[in-house]
Amino acid sequence: MTSRRRRSPAAGNDADATTGATLIAIGCSAGGPPALQALLPALPGDALTTVVVAQHMPARFTTLFAARLARLCALTVMEPDDGAPLLPGRIYIAPGGRQTLLAAAPDGIRFVIRARQPGERYAPSADLLMTSAARVFGAAVLGVLLSGMGTDGVLGLRSIKEAGGGTVAESEETAAVFGMPRGAIRAGLADRVLPRQEIASALAGACRREGRR
Repeated sequence: MTSRRRRSPAAGNDADATTGATLIAIGCSAGGPPALQALLPALPGDALTTVVVAQHMPARFTTLFAARLARLCALTVMEPDDGAPLLPGRIYIAPGGRQTLLAAAPDGIRFVIRARQPGERYAPSADLLMTSAARVFGAAVLGVLLSGMGTDGVLGLRSIKEAGGGTVAESEETAAVFGMPRGAIRAGLADRVLPRQEIASALAGACRREGRR
């Protein structure tokens, strides 16, 4: 299967936009769980990079999903609590039905978990997560949009690109629902458009690891 790699006309990143990420922010909706179950176990167990996932799910379903991923992944997988510190080498699944953001605090980066507000269509929202991640981490963020319906994540990827970070969108070849990736691609926000199996390799390669940062 041949992959497609596209450079956004507005891209200001270097040729490889998926290396050396401190944080990987992933957004997905319909079709996202199978994609995450294929991608996240590919991350190396000695990774120092943190992964935060905004998967559209109702409350409590994300708790069960995080437990399932924990059995598959080499890295620790958990749902964050409000005010919890963002730790290296962890995979965080944003709690369903609420919004998850990142904020700088005097003692590091912490999670802000808040109620869904009127007018917010998606919870957790990839846009809100990614925009907050870009504000905190700047060019050290890699944003990824996987299978999903709607346009959530497009504004988030824009924020990451404007901060100098890298962006990846799942290709139509493997996305069960192409809505979210398609929105980013059409807006010229995807540095790379890859099928799922190549995203797994890209994410593993993007991870900071002991002795290779």
